[in-house]
Amino acid sequence: MRSNSSRLKAGFTLVELLVVIAIIGILVALLLPAIQAAREAARRTTCLNQVRQMGIAMQNHVDTYKVFPTGGNVPNPQIEDYTTGGLNNPGKPNGPNKQGLGAFYQILPYLEQNAVQGITNQAALQSTLIPLYNCPSRRAPGTGPARVQLTDYATAQPATLYCGSSPYDPLAAWPFNGPNPAFAIRSYWCGDGGPGSWAVAGPPLPPGASPPQTAINYGGVIVRTPYRRITGASANAPAVGEIIPGYPNAIKPAQVSDGLSNTLVISEKLVRSDLYEGQQPAPPDDAAGRVSDDKGWADGWDPDSVRFTGVPPLSDDDQSVCRSSNPAFRRTCIGFGGSIPALFFGSAHSGGVNAVYADASGHFITFDVDHLVFNALGTRDGAEIVDMSQL
Repeated sequence: MRSNSSRLKAGFTLVELLVVIAIIGILVALLLPAIQAAREAARRTTCLNQVRQMGIAMQNHVDTYKVFPTGGNVPNPQIEDYTTGGLNNPGKPNGPNKQGLGAFYQILPYLEQNAVQGITNQAALQSTLIPLYNCPSRRAPGTGPARVQLTDYATAQPATLYCGSSPYDPLAAWPFNGPNPAFAIRSYWCGDGGPGSWAVAGPPLPPGASPPQTAINYGGVIVRTPYRRITGASANAPAVGEIIPGYPNAIKPAQVSDGLSNTLVISEKLVRSDLYEGQQPAPPDDAAGRVSDDKGWADGWDPDSVRFTGVPPLSDDDQSVCRSSNPAFRRTCIGFGGSIPALFFGSAHSGGVNAVYADASGHFITFDVDHLVFNALGTRDGAEIVDMSQL
């Protein structure tokens, strides 16, 4: 009788299995940073392409109006007050010299967003998503606590005057731990027009009233809209307003004597990494989320959509900015009327920020850029010599 001999199949021992798992873990540990770096490089490239598209949209705006868009005239404007008609028959949006909403609203038609610019209710407008206005490295598009679509970009306002009419001294404003850490914010305010100018959104002013500004100076390409609302729109009539004496009109390309290819118009704005949802920080930190990242892309002349170049761009992960634990940095976030933090440019990228110049060319500017060079990039006619290799 023939017996069949059984064959035993060889298998993994427990030790061999553990070795294989360990090898896989090592490979994952080695490859994961490279994969993450590749993904971030792709996101950074997407972000750069987005600011380029905004720059091209501004050029198309120039082709239409012969001027660059303006930056709006007040914080939290209402589109109902900046159209050619009344509440029941809104008409068309005002042009750049009478538009209270900022540049990101004014360039919508050149981003294939005509329908959005046709919205004449502020609540509906500011809750409308414009994906281009969000950097994929920072946060997904979404609404903040005020139910507005947040934005990751801002137009550039250079620092050229200190409060009053004294020339801006960048050496006194930077670094923050220098002898006068509050100098930067005061320079921002005077670039905005001087003490009290932020409050132009207050009670309606009578026709012919003197502007409250003490040192009107708008030295960038995107200037403050030279117009103010006096009375709001009624059911059948548009709002009443007036051109403000002393304000520059929307800027023509010929007025950018520093050169379109040397002048910054839009870059990524600083948003502290713990405040990406537009929320307020925990006390006793200053209310960065409430006042500088709460009104979104449909805002006017406000830190939501206008930042200044008097301080180099900062990283979102910089844990010193506007922190009560660092008195020097905290003082940079104190305004004349309370806490006005995050006036600076910044990003979630490693090493710097994406930016677009007035000629629609895209650039990456490092966090360690010389602060004099960065401020010079913001001026349209400062006649500074900018060494682009320092960017």
